[in-house]
Amino acid sequence: MNIQEFIEELISTIQNSELIKATFSNIRNKELELEKSFANLILIKGSTSLQIEYRYKRIIKHKNILITDKLELEKTLTELFNLAKDINIQTKKQNINIKISKKFKLAINRKNADNKLTITGQNKKKSYLLDENKPHAFLIELGIQSKDGKIKKERYSKFRQINKYLEFIDHAVKKLDPKKTIKILDFASGKSYLTFAAYHYLALEKNIKVNIIGIDLKKEVIDSCNEIAKNLNYSGLEFIYGDVADFSTTDEIDMLISLHACDTASDIAILKALKWKVKVFLAVPCCQKEINKQLKEKHIPFMLKHGIIKEKYASLLTDSIRADVLNSYGYKTDIIEFISEDNTPKNMLIRAYKESDFIDKAKLLEKKSYLANIGIEMMLLKQVTK
Repeated sequence: MNIQEFIEELISTIQNSELIKATFSNIRNKELELEKSFANLILIKGSTSLQIEYRYKRIIKHKNILITDKLELEKTLTELFNLAKDINIQTKKQNINIKISKKFKLAINRKNADNKLTITGQNKKKSYLLDENKPHAFLIELGIQSKDGKIKKERYSKFRQINKYLEFIDHAVKKLDPKKTIKILDFASGKSYLTFAAYHYLALEKNIKVNIIGIDLKKEVIDSCNEIAKNLNYSGLEFIYGDVADFSTTDEIDMLISLHACDTASDIAILKALKWKVKVFLAVPCCQKEINKQLKEKHIPFMLKHGIIKEKYASLLTDSIRADVLNSYGYKTDIIEFISEDNTPKNMLIRAYKESDFIDKAKLLEKKSYLANIGIEMMLLKQVTK
């Protein structure tokens, strides 16, 4: 059986709603930085689709294809079969392992099975970490819930954002020691919706000892946040007025978060994280102006002549380098979607977990040299290559 014949068989399995999961691994083209891909059936607005998850080193992407769209199924599956050397497929009746040679010959191993199929749905009601039918004092204080505990219609997108953020926090604290008080810094905390949410979730719902400090340059906002924290009796939460660049501490910092810190403020947060060797770093940067203003149309004429493309390119380049700097300092780093673009366009989250103290100076110099060759300087790279 050749690849095309097997893809025809697989499409039939998909269209008969018998596929449970397909895993595509051992990717041939290393330059793609694609680690694995997964495929499974999912319900979207009552229709069954094949969802493909592409798991890259720094980002995860999804693609949904209606199972009735045979041409698109064939095109996408052909691409995956040409990329992967190892493929594992689970159907209702079989477990299939496939090895694909350099000449694209298939070695297929089939075993009979009795697997249970469950097709999940994207259109079912979302289950949030914070129960939306239960009043939460901090959400009422912040104007997201009414006094009777109902989420205000106009604040529902903020409620979704808070819950998505808490999913990352929930995952991150598993990397930390639950027996000690967890110290968290929130740089450029702003109105602190997410800061209050982190404290509430960790201290009140998870019963974790936590001390959180929010730092921001807007004094009236800081005063307001401290007043709310006092009213809520959040003894382990405080807010400090000041510039994050000037903040220093001798305490051991477990987690540093920085959400929507403008331009190089995100780089300052990274530098602080590196200096303190924080165990977890979470950042959603915005307004990547430093590289944007240095980009010239001559770099990529057919792209950078468009303002919106230039802005997105600067953002992607800046955040990719930030992630690579963290990686060079011993962090396992990825870039993932923070929240849907429908909620906010500032939706790329850099997530990093400390794994070692090794610093790859050669890698840092390589990135600095790359930018220098196109006439661009970056404050972060200058600081880490001194």
